[in-house]
Order: sequence, then C-alpha cells, then structure tokens
Amino acid sequence: MNMVDNQLQSPARPTMLRCAVSDIEVGGPWLFWSAPPSPSLRRSLKNHGQLMPVLVDAGGVRPVLVAGAARVAALAELGREILCLDLGALSDEARGLAYVRSNAGADLTDGQLVLAMRYFNALPDVDMAAALEALDLEARSKRLRLVRSWLTLPTRWDAFLGTGAVPLACADVLEAFAPGNLAALEALFVTLSWSRGNAVNVLTWIREICARDGASVQEVLDGVGLQEILAAGLSPKDAMTRVLHEARLRRYPVLSDMERDFAETARRISTGTRWRVVQPDVFESNAVELSVRLTSPDGLRAASAELARIAAREDLDGLFPVGRK
Repeated sequence: MNMVDNQLQSPARPTMLRCAVSDIEVGGPWLFWSAPPSPSLRRSLKNHGQLMPVLVDAGGVRPVLVAGAARVAALAELGREILCLDLGALSDEARGLAYVRSNAGADLTDGQLVLAMRYFNALPDVDMAAALEALDLEARSKRLRLVRSWLTLPTRWDAFLGTGAVPLACADVLEAFAPGNLAALEALFVTLSWSRGNAVNVLTWIREICARDGASVQEVLDGVGLQEILAAGLSPKDAMTRVLHEARLRRYPVLSDMERDFAETARRISTGTRWRVVQPDVFESNAVELSVRLTSPDGLRAASAELARIAAREDLDGLFPVGRK
C-alpha cells in the first residue's frame, strides 16, 4: 500500500477543494517530469472539463502543487478554477514519492529515471529503498547501476539523455573522462543522436586514444576532423559514419592498414570472377575464405578455371598480411 493509499484511509482524510491558479504554488522541484500540456489534454479539458483532480499539499499558507502540472497549465489557459485533492502536509521526500506514484503504470524513460534520482539523492536522510520501489528499479539491476554512473555527470548532460542523443549505456564510459575532456565531448552530441552501439564504440575509442597518446579529447576530435565533418552539410547518419570511421582509423591504425590492403587485393583479384574473398577472423590469423555460388556444372567448371587464374597471380601478398606488419 503506498503513502497516498495510507492517507486516504487515515482519520484525517484528504479533502477536495477548488483553487484559483494564482492561489497554487506550482514550481516545486519534485515536479521533475513536468512538460507543457499536450494538444489532446488541452482539447479534453476544454470539451469535457477536469475529470481528475490535481494533488496538492494545503498544509501551509498556500496550496502547493504535488502532481498535475500539465492540467494546471492547461486549465490556467482556459481561465478555469482547479479541482484539487489535498493530501495534507508532506515533506519534500513525500511529495516526490506522491508525484512518482501518481504516474504509476507509465513506462519511464532513462532520462526520467535520472531526473527522479537526482531529486531524491539531493534530499537529506532519504529512504532510497522507497524511492527505488516507486520508480520500479531493482536495487541490483544494471539499469540502476548505469543511472548511478550517469548521476556523476554534470546535470547539463541530462538534456542529451532526454533527447536520445546519448544512450544511458554510455554512462560507464563517460564517467571515466575528466571534467575538461567531458566538456569537449559535448560537441559529438549537440546535433547528432547516436545509437547505443555506435556511441559506446566512439567514446571508447576516443578514451583509448587519449590514454595511448597522452592526448586530450579536444586534440583527438581535432584529429578526427569533427568540426569539418559537422560543417560539411552531411546527413546526421553520414556524419556519424564519418566520425566513426576516422576515430577507428586512429584507434587501430595497423589493423586499418591491413583491412585496406586486404580489401584492395581482394577486389583486384576477384573482379570479373564469381569468387568472393573475405578475411574471417579480424586478422587474428592469416586465414582467407574464398566462396562461390553455383547453379550448374558449367558454372563449376568456369569457377574452377577462375580460381586457377587467381592462384597463379603474383600479387596475393595483400591477402596474407599477418606477420608482415
């Protein structure tokens, strides 16, 4: 049974009241998920009136809004009074819990969880177990671990998480950057929204280049050509592909050279044939795979002749680079 249920069954039952918008304090920090009213909410309130009360704490001089900010804003636009359910005097922690519980059943985004956890973490002597239960966060879950890592970042990064520019999965990697380097990384996410895998890869490669070369993040980004890529008028997808390519080249220069040489040789020797040539294990060995798809005996005879011509070439070294680099 949650706190609101307990209060509803207590001797001092919550009471209903009507308030003018100007009478309600609406700026509490526990309203951490507040957003402007949606068109559908505005339309419903205009056509059908307020069907659900907002929650307030009327234990002080003025009622304090505990939940229902969007409804209050929409009703204020309509010039109507607000139907309120007074929960009585509540602590800041109880207000936060009531706010979360009033949104029970919603699928919370990673950004919403971070905003809520920042609020509860800032309170003295908070019952974090109650907060986690209200947020439906398991105490030993990976998601909670990542949220706690994210909380070590400056609050301005919450906007990147909220818009989806940076996935929560990056929290561990981002946490490892020093403040100055972390600030330089923001340029990657101001206009680009990264998938989980690509974001983790590019941040990991940048951190490893910094550690290997003793370079700052800004120096690495300058080497990647980030500003030039962003100014080139590319689509976001193409811009991220370029950044990933350049970052990987700098993180794995030897491997990149081997891949380039292999691709050039494979293309040269297989052009005009049915054969496909690949390196199957990221150059952990000199293994090469040649494959062909056939539909007739004549095709088999022709492919065999093509393979013989390939084997007779003298420019095959690029297919077997291990040990030469």
